[in-house]
Amino acid sequence: MKGNELVWRALADRALDGQRTWRNVADLAYEAGVPSTTAYLALERLESNGTVDRYSRGGLAVVSIDKLLTMLCAWRNLERDTLTWTTREGIGPVLDSKLGPYALGGPDAANAILNGRAVADFSEHIVYLPASVNLTDLPAGKEVRVLSMDKRAAKTWNGYSSLAQTYADLFATPGWQASEFRKALRDSFVRDREWDQATAVIFGGAGRTSPVRRSTVSDCSVVVFNSVLTT
Repeated sequence: MKGNELVWRALADRALDGQRTWRNVADLAYEAGVPSTTAYLALERLESNGTVDRYSRGGLAVVSIDKLLTMLCAWRNLERDTLTWTTREGIGPVLDSKLGPYALGGPDAANAILNGRAVADFSEHIVYLPASVNLTDLPAGKEVRVLSMDKRAAKTWNGYSSLAQTYADLFATPGWQASEFRKALRDSFVRDREWDQATAVIFGGAGRTSPVRRSTVSDCSVVVFNSVLTT
């Protein structure tokens, strides 16, 4: 993923968790795992269309989660970040090994975020792995898309891609099943109207919005993934 996408993802994940305000750009850059210059450039795009509001004191706030997710989705390019395609059986030993951190994405992640509420059957899976993992021995297939995992995600994700990343990946995935999962996430975590949120957040206060519902995702993704393989 490009640096601006990492910044937008960090903003979106925190905003979806109820925290729209940031004290300074340096904190945002650290959260996204990018240089401060990259964070400033990424914010320019968001400020120009009213997605974020920058304060003279140096802080900022997300005004529209809807616009932020739209920007993240518009830039998402799964093909660019795809390391390889393989089979469900082929990826299993990689997940069970100690080759490095991994995360399930797409419908598997959405299913976990929605607390096991499977809204559609699906056959295409997403697995995030560090680019350093040797995947040359994986059998060819079209069941599992292996995506490159950025360094920040490798440190912070707990077996599944984050909510914002999952939403963007589902948007970039063809098929009605991906759309159904994305809509279910939107219905659960994105408000229809944002202009009635706490005015302190929009106009520069330090408070937070009322926290949205947040699911508790366990780190048993291998068990969940393997159960999918046997169904």
